[in-house]
Amino acid sequence: MKKFFCSAFLIAMLCYGANNVYCQVNPSSQEHFEMDALKKYNALHPALSPIPPPAPAENEALLGAHLTRSAMLLEMSTRERRFPVRIIIYGQSITGSKAFTDDVADYLKNKFPYADITLENKCIGGFGGEAIIRTATHDLYNSRADLIIFHVYGGEKGGELEQLFRNIRKYTTADILLMNHHLTGTQKAPIESTARYLRYIANKYDCELADISYEWPKYLADNKMVLTDLLRDGTHPNANGNWLLTQLVCRHIKYNPLFPSGSYNTVQTLNVATVFEDSPAGPITFAGKPWDHKNGMAIGQSPDSKLKLTFYGSRVDVIAGQIPKMLKTGSVRILLDARNIEENHSLLAITRPSPGPGTWFPLVRRVSFVKPLILEDWTLRVDKVSADSTEYTFSVKGSKTGFDGSGSNKKNFVSNSGRVVIDSIDFMFIPVRKTFKVVIPVGFESHWSVIPLYEQTYHPEVGSDRSKVYKTTLVQGLNNNTLHTLELVPVGDGPVPIEAFEIHRPPLR
Repeated sequence: MKKFFCSAFLIAMLCYGANNVYCQVNPSSQEHFEMDALKKYNALHPALSPIPPPAPAENEALLGAHLTRSAMLLEMSTRERRFPVRIIIYGQSITGSKAFTDDVADYLKNKFPYADITLENKCIGGFGGEAIIRTATHDLYNSRADLIIFHVYGGEKGGELEQLFRNIRKYTTADILLMNHHLTGTQKAPIESTARYLRYIANKYDCELADISYEWPKYLADNKMVLTDLLRDGTHPNANGNWLLTQLVCRHIKYNPLFPSGSYNTVQTLNVATVFEDSPAGPITFAGKPWDHKNGMAIGQSPDSKLKLTFYGSRVDVIAGQIPKMLKTGSVRILLDARNIEENHSLLAITRPSPGPGTWFPLVRRVSFVKPLILEDWTLRVDKVSADSTEYTFSVKGSKTGFDGSGSNKKNFVSNSGRVVIDSIDFMFIPVRKTFKVVIPVGFESHWSVIPLYEQTYHPEVGSDRSKVYKTTLVQGLNNNTLHTLELVPVGDGPVPIEAFEIHRPPLR
């Protein structure tokens, strides 16, 4: 299956035309490429409209069983109280198209009109399981997703796919909606071994499974349709195929009261109002001048007071209090484990490196480090490259570190400061040349940044939409197994209303 997919992907892209290959710096250009290819297809093959909806799932009563937290946030959102829900689509080109993203967005908006949904597509077309586990370090583990919709080919034999799901469960509290594969090419039936493997992954890592391998051929048979009615190039869905895929996937996003949520083990909500009723030895305590208690919120204002939260977990979110007629709020500075939070240099992350020219492939799949990072921007410059892209040299420079060494394709690279480490397998010079017919030119630059996983200060938002729940991540990336304290100390520039904290503790330690 993997070899067929890669071949079909390349053929489809080359048929699209070398002059039309995207030359963009934004990784989301994958979406735009897919949309343009679909438009060209639609000009010759107008979409069938409408096509029949899929029949109810045979296990309809079980749908949503593994999405209880994210679905609950969506369905609990009302006109009076709108919860934020962050959803990420991850994988490769099957789910990387703008058409699929737009269909999912429309579905969710119609089904959950009051939820404050952020939907982001971080797919990388052409990146199978063996490749996408490398970029997931930059894309997923610090993404603060409530729900991840995931589809990818490959990564089974080498164990990369299972390791990716272990990592998601180790570093995040996100629900996972896993899709297996639709029929492609001349397939009459799905590859059962692959379908079984993904069912195993879903069961082991508590994923909701959209069993496309079973439901896609059933839909074709039920509606007397053929495979080409739903595909634009033998692999990728056409407009009708994207619509069907959306229906089969998104109908799983429902709150199912038949199944208890295990999220109480991973996400703990602490309403500060209970502090004034419970024992003073609880997880939230106050010191110095007391905070006010009003409308179920704690309101701090004096620099001589502080709120202290004691917890086990990797991430803390705060929910701002919304007080009628309050037009201005103040701010607090944040201390972690009795130190200014910015002094903890382990709470930094590296963004996905920018793509090569004429491609959405990142020039480097993964950047890591062996010495503590600092907040700065990085540039990798191509200094020399052979015509066949098999030999190249480069140099790296940090906006604060300065010039930090040169390397080549001959071995893994460790910069002088130890703040940049790149395995030789992660350079994409050869894949870019083979796939996009582009040789990375001398002087080309790829960029990434080191970003904080914390807020130094917190200023509750006072929005015009009083129904919106304003949630801010104060810190993430902490050691789950260590007891931490987070202290909020008012600056004195105005009242700081706080409704609740959420403590995230991923299920795998």
